[in-house]
Amino acid sequence: MKCPGCGMDMKAGFLQTVKIVAFNKTRHKISMTPKDEVDTILARKALTGTDFPGFICKECGLVVFDYRNDLPRL
Repeated sequence: MKCPGCGMDMKAGFLQTVKIVAFNKTRHKISMTPKDEVDTILARKALTGTDFPGFICKECGLVVFDYRNDLPRL
């Protein structure tokens, strides 16, 4: 996959997480509870964590992943 940021080749892999993962419009200091309509809880798996398949660009640092397709942990 070509990076949408710089056009270089991206490497396939997995974004691996533990506990709560969220994408929020603004930074939350304490709570990850959505506060805005665009805030999205990507995963809430406190004991097992999750993996998201995706791509990383080592040139510009961009990471692209599909949060709807989390995979069970190994």
